[in-house]
Amino acid sequence: MKNLNIHFALVLLGALFLTANSAPGTNLLQWPDSNQYWGALVNVNDYIASRPADWFTHDKLVTDLAILKVKPQNLTEAETRYTQVRGLLQSRGMYVGTYVSGTTVSPQSTRNTYPPNAVSTEQMPPDAHYAGSWPNDPERKFIDVTDANTRRAFHANIEKLWSALPAPLRFVDNAAFHPAVGGKQPWAAFCQNIAEIGALAESTGSRAVFNISLHVGMLSDQDARELMNAVGQNGIALEMPWSPVIQSNREATAKAQARYRQLLDSGMAIILIPVNIDQEALARWVRTWKKPGDHVYMGHIFWKPPDERASIALSR
Repeated sequence: MKNLNIHFALVLLGALFLTANSAPGTNLLQWPDSNQYWGALVNVNDYIASRPADWFTHDKLVTDLAILKVKPQNLTEAETRYTQVRGLLQSRGMYVGTYVSGTTVSPQSTRNTYPPNAVSTEQMPPDAHYAGSWPNDPERKFIDVTDANTRRAFHANIEKLWSALPAPLRFVDNAAFHPAVGGKQPWAAFCQNIAEIGALAESTGSRAVFNISLHVGMLSDQDARELMNAVGQNGIALEMPWSPVIQSNREATAKAQARYRQLLDSGMAIILIPVNIDQEALARWVRTWKKPGDHVYMGHIFWKPPDERASIALSR
């Protein structure tokens, strides 16, 4: 009976948080002090509930939480589980977000998470324009970000997802692909799409974090201006924060450092996701140019114990 009471208390806590703290018109999330809360949990599922709370003493941001392997017959169970786990994380003072793709649609039949993680192809109008498919997945299509009507229809469906489940944070994956890393649509159009989704997030009481494929040091001055104008006080996430190619080149590293400073000084938040790079080496480099007031965070994996957390802190 005790465990059952705890369960319903957490469900109630989650429901109250959704109503009171994430409704349109409320104050937007203030980025946490990254001198103390420098971790960000990305792509979290409900297994986090089985991990010790003291693993996450340096975490405030959960960019997205989802229940996996959801089918129509277990949807109600998934919704209850989601509310329970979200309530648990919020009771620890965490900001819990939702996931959506910022440029792709796919068939409704591929939906297997709660909350839904993308706009479906069926929701888009017949005259929507597309710009190719995801590699090795022909049913997953990229919207044509240069076409205003397609963007409007796409954003209207994102708004439906967000209105159904208020949250203080929205993780917008696949938001843009810079030409230097193989982006096939115009950078300016990607930035326009980001700006419009960011405005939509703010109108629903949320901050947005845009996961972008780019090497920061390869942004031109014009590219950087367009990105800063689009993101504003929202955030970006980078899976190539300091790639081996850049690390091995002193001039490229200096350019990356200067560009990071420009982006952070504009007021945006940045989450560094260390893919194919040693976390500790990345943290040491960041500490050489980070300012105390920066909103820069280290993404990490929630199911592994924080053995190295002390050494990858972004401030001393």
